[in-house]
Amino acid sequence: MAESTASSSSKLRERMKVVLLMLMSILLCLGFLEIVVRMIEPKEVMRYFYSQDDTILHHKFKPNATGRYKTMEFDTDYKINSLGLRDKEYSVQKPANTFRILMLGDSFTEGDGVFSNETFSKRLEEKLQSQPGPMKFEVINAGVGSYSSLLEYLYVKNYGLQLNPDLVILNFDLSDVYDDITYTPLARFDANGVPVGVSPSGEPEGLLKGPLASIKDWFKNNFRLYNFIRIRITPQLEMMKRQGNFNGDIRHDKYALIRETYIDADSNWALTHKYLLLTRDLLKEKGIDFWMTVYPYGLQIHPKEWKAGRDYWQFRQDTVYSTWPQERLEQWGTANGINVVNVCADFKRLSKTVFPLYLDNNGHWVAAGHQLVADVLYKRLLSYLPEKEVAASPAAL
Repeated sequence: MAESTASSSSKLRERMKVVLLMLMSILLCLGFLEIVVRMIEPKEVMRYFYSQDDTILHHKFKPNATGRYKTMEFDTDYKINSLGLRDKEYSVQKPANTFRILMLGDSFTEGDGVFSNETFSKRLEEKLQSQPGPMKFEVINAGVGSYSSLLEYLYVKNYGLQLNPDLVILNFDLSDVYDDITYTPLARFDANGVPVGVSPSGEPEGLLKGPLASIKDWFKNNFRLYNFIRIRITPQLEMMKRQGNFNGDIRHDKYALIRETYIDADSNWALTHKYLLLTRDLLKEKGIDFWMTVYPYGLQIHPKEWKAGRDYWQFRQDTVYSTWPQERLEQWGTANGINVVNVCADFKRLSKTVFPLYLDNNGHWVAAGHQLVADVLYKRLLSYLPEKEVAASPAAL
């Protein structure tokens, strides 16, 4: 009996040694990989390192944050200015003899996938600055990923007006309809039903919740190997989280508007229309002109654009989807006194000679897409700016 007990104890010790050796080997391997990753890649390579929660805007950029944003498709630098915008420094007070344009929008306006100086805001500013004459121009990029009409209204009201813009251009993304539906339950309203802020949800993003999310955040903030791996598996995690929601229901599917299964209803647009009109009225009260742009996704202009994205979001390959939602919004905006610039036809024309215009997986514009938007806006502004100069001249007063 004693021999049997001793034999069992001996086997247990041997197993524990094997387990400890395995754990030590794993830790040494992870440690070695961590050292290698630290040598070849900085920590801040994911966009969320430059973003923070906000009780008014739900989320915003961290002022003065710098670093890089890297995926399998691109590697760009991120420099957030003191105003919390992905742009160069601007003074809050507008310089004399300056026409200032404030750009609102989501990740397309922010410039997801391109360098800051490649965004259409900066390309437009360069083109305007090249014009002869004493007038100076500033085009301030206030685009932030996952912003929508609701958050853009709150930004203008609380921050944008302080910049004293002469023109505000809201670059509307079709996902704004979905985002407005998502953000509204988190919003606070005054007695007149006007939003005053959107608080963070308080729920961690992704599949992990509670203590597991805290452990994940600890790894995220302390180990570069975690982020190195995360860059490569994030698309798969997103697919798992959204599986089954590609059904054309705008409450759950941000691309519902362009699916054949989408059931059109005015109620789907009601919140977005409300927030756009609030922005229009706020700017009109301050004597500031308000424009909107509407633009297409890759699968709406060319059968080969956004190939990997189509698989990911379960769209058909080799198909050009309708731009009816953009056309509908253009008609609505015009009917409500908003100057709408629809660049869908311009993208379709350019796609015949330039390919690609969109990142294949990410879905945002490459530099050529930003240049196109800048070119179209520049042409519109050439006829608009002389009218503004005449209106501001003593002879016109």
